[in-house]
This record gives sequence, C-alpha cells and structure tokens, in this order.
Amino acid sequence: MPPSSFSPRNRRPTDGWPLGRVALIGVLAVGAVVLFVSHPPNDLLASPFEQGSPPDSATSVTALPGAFGLSGDVRLQLRMPGERFDFPVQLSGPSDQTEYQWIRADDSIAVLPLRRLAGTSVLAPERPGFYRMSFSRPDGRRIVDSVLVGVMLPFSAKLGSSLNGYRIGNYRWERSGEEAAPPKGFVEVSPKDTVLPVSTHLRLADFLSHDGQERWPRYLALDPRILDKVELVLRYLGSRDHDIPMDVHSGFRTPFYNLRVPRAASDSRHQYGDAADLAIDADGDGRVSYLDGIAVAHAVDMVERDHPELTGGLGIYGNRGGAAYVHIDVRGARKRWRS
Repeated sequence: MPPSSFSPRNRRPTDGWPLGRVALIGVLAVGAVVLFVSHPPNDLLASPFEQGSPPDSATSVTALPGAFGLSGDVRLQLRMPGERFDFPVQLSGPSDQTEYQWIRADDSIAVLPLRRLAGTSVLAPERPGFYRMSFSRPDGRRIVDSVLVGVMLPFSAKLGSSLNGYRIGNYRWERSGEEAAPPKGFVEVSPKDTVLPVSTHLRLADFLSHDGQERWPRYLALDPRILDKVELVLRYLGSRDHDIPMDVHSGFRTPFYNLRVPRAASDSRHQYGDAADLAIDADGDGRVSYLDGIAVAHAVDMVERDHPELTGGLGIYGNRGGAAYVHIDVRGARKRWRS
C-alpha cells in the first residue's frame, strides 16, 4: 500500500469523521440506542426509565470494576448459551423489586420473558446473537446501552469444515492431530450486526474474515482482550487528545481463508480471534509510514509493560521508505518480528 493511498476506514462512506461519531451514527441508523463514549459516566450507562419518576427516586445504574476492560473502552462481553454470569452493573435500591430481560441489540425487541434479578447474577440467552440488558422496576424500565453481550455457538457446533453452511475450514491441529486449544466458540453475525460497536474505535465489521463468502449469517472468533489491547495502544498514541486514523486490514481469518493468504503462518493467531493487522496514522499526517509502525510498536511495548496479561506478538510489515502496518495479538507470549 503506497503511503499516499492511506484512507482510514476505507470501506466506510463517512471517511474523515471522528471514529466514535462514525460508529454511533451507524448504530443509530439501524435503530439501536448506543451511548458510545470512553469511560462512560454512571448516568450514561443506561437509557432513562420509560415511565417518569421524581429525580430523587430515579434508579441509578453504576458500572462494576472492570466492566469495560483495562482500557475502559471495551463494550463487548462474550458468553456461552445459557451461561450464568455477573452482569457488570449495579442498580440502586432494593433488588427484590428488579427483574431483567434480554432484548435484541439491533432493534431493542424483547426476546425472553422477565426474570427476577438476584444480585448481579443473570442467565445468558440460549440462542446465539447480540443482546442488551433491560431492567424493570415498578417505576419503569431501563436499558443498559453501553454493554453488548454476544452469545456464541460452541466450537463443537462446527461440523467438519462448516458451521451452519458457512465454511470455516479446519485448524492445523485438526489436520495434524496435535493437541491445541480451539477457540471457545464462534460469534454469529447478521448484516445488521456489522455496525455494532465492540469498543470505542472498533466494530464487528472490522473483524469479519475477508474470505469472499457472501452468505449470512457469518461467523467469527473474537477475543475481547485484543479489543482492550488495541484501545490501550491508541490511548498511548494520544487518542484521548486527538483523532488517530486507523484501518483494520485483518481481524478474524477462517482457516479456510488463511491457507490462501500469502506468507500467513499455518497456525496464525488471526484464526483464533485474538489478533488484528492495523494501519495506524500515528502522527496524523495523512499517510501511514514505517515511522508510524515504529511509534505503534513503542506503544505496544508500553501496554505490555503496564498490562502483562495482554502480552503477545508484534510484527511490522513494510519498509523504511514506504507504508507499513502492524500485527498485534494477545497470544500470551512475547514475540517480535519485521517483514
């Protein structure tokens, strides 16, 4: 990619707009209500109650520690069907008056009946898809906008090389018989889901495999830790002070597609959903150069120094006179390379 050709988010019709605004407008366009800000204040965690109540009696919603990852910018939680987990927010007032209900993320339509809330413990929906949480009390209903819950299909749902007609392929360890940990599951993505924000600067579309399959739904593996790491890298580069143009070259790759990518590792981390290839205009000069890659690499080192649980690989691709992009992953072991 020549330096002069860089166009952040070149697959979007809204190039040049602040990335947070782009994601927000895209979500509102399909009717989902998303409050899309970094470190959301407590009063932005949920939409107002549908039924009015005096300000001194209104229920407040507060985020529990770690609700939005280490960066404070992660919006996605992934769960297995029917899994019991602690939803990461807390409501004021007596819990015995609170019921919860799952609603579809794209249109806010309830998909399950009300259940009594016990503390913060909830049951994930049984069907794959993307959901938000609605809390109901005698004074009305409140929807938590800032937390997106994705219910996955388990890896065992893949039959041979396909999942519900979508070609995944086989992982190297499936072909060779060697022991390896598979992805926990796959996220089911519909066309409406692609605009859903999974973090402040990233959306689901950024992680779909570029394998040429035009059927829907499509499936991907995604580890929320890579969202956290990318957001922290952007933070170290100054994203809180100014816009940093970024394009995601590659997120998830099906093993089927990975076999066709030149020079791709046969057990590439992209297949496990914990890697991303990024072109980041770190200095904001409208082009992505090798020096931008060096700046991103330094930011990755700082993130791993401060958050060793996000340690992983870093590769810089390009040359000193031309464009560059970086590979970032959270494989759990430090690895560095240049190509």
